[in-house]
Amino acid sequence: MRSRFAAATATLAVAGAGLLGLAAPASADSLGLICPSRAEYIDGSGGHKGARISCTGGSFFLAIRCEKLDSSHYQYWHYGNWASSGGTSTVWCDLNAKIIKTETRTS
Repeated sequence: MRSRFAAATATLAVAGAGLLGLAAPASADSLGLICPSRAEYIDGSGGHKGARISCTGGSFFLAIRCEKLDSSHYQYWHYGNWASSGGTSTVWCDLNAKIIKTETRTS
């Protein structure tokens, strides 16, 4: 009887820990993602500006905030591909825009 109770308690504890893990905010620090301190900026064809980053420790993607170079200075986000541990996420701004911010994200 005690062994059944202990097994049931252990099962609930493991299940509860899994649910807590899902409820926690998904930031690079909380999930143990290891990335360089800054994304690498890259130039593409026709003058496109982009960035890429490689990380380990989980799945991730790179997000960049772009700003149009025209008089509107319109700002928007673009999102790179999902990459698994050891992979690279790459993302590009539209033509005639620059990168003003990068963020590595897990969700």
